[in-house]
Amino acid sequence: MQETGNNQSQTYNLSIRLHADGFSFYSYNPATTEPVAIEDYIYHEEESVAETLKKAIGQSAIVQKRNNSVVYGLVTGLSMQVPLECFRKEEAHALYRLTYAQEKTGKTYYNILPHLEIAQIFTVDLEVERILSQYFPSIRFYHSHTMILEKLWLLSQQDKRQLYAYFDEKEVFVFGYREQRLCYANAFPADMADNAVYFILSVWKDLKMDVRQEECILLGNGNIKNDTARILTRYLQNVRNTDTADIYRRSTLARNQQLPFDLLALWVHVI
Repeated sequence: MQETGNNQSQTYNLSIRLHADGFSFYSYNPATTEPVAIEDYIYHEEESVAETLKKAIGQSAIVQKRNNSVVYGLVTGLSMQVPLECFRKEEAHALYRLTYAQEKTGKTYYNILPHLEIAQIFTVDLEVERILSQYFPSIRFYHSHTMILEKLWLLSQQDKRQLYAYFDEKEVFVFGYREQRLCYANAFPADMADNAVYFILSVWKDLKMDVRQEECILLGNGNIKNDTARILTRYLQNVRNTDTADIYRRSTLARNQQLPFDLLALWVHVI
């Protein structure tokens, strides 16, 4: 399994982001006048996931134009973190099933996060994984949380505690670091700002963070994030509502609001 943090000199031009209601194809070629291409696909009740995926691969201009055998799959949804000292790859599937017993069984993958000394365990839908592996035998899967945890670790301040909240697909992923180590990470449902505020403040209290001195940083997109930031200012003195351009100030790609934060992190730090 691949580690994060290993930049490659090659330019890659196909990434597939899997999300709750569909998937998206992305390509990046800095040599062209329009370097980014995006194709979005939504699952429909009258068509199986497999049929939608096969049809999209057959029709996609991005897939047809790719010139590199390596494909990157970016997975959203549930994941879990395990300290490397406790991680055994042969136990990854059983550990994930024990943690998420009610979830649909998928193909288990893991990413190694060397800076944080943890393994990120997640699953890919069995049918989706089978089809993608059939069409793209060298596909490499990464989890969205892997990209986020690694990037924000690089930016975290040692002298000031910060709690992060990443918004995506009606979910908020809350995490924080202490002494350059991951001290908390968990995802919560966030279909409303009030719910997100409740979970963020609960974590803040559990971590015994200072409402006056320490900082809450919001990432991602959407109205729920903005509403959450506004409400949080009633309870916390230091709330920072950021966007991708605030984090990747040197990247022109960060100004493209169609690129999710996790995908940009994948392009910058892995590909």
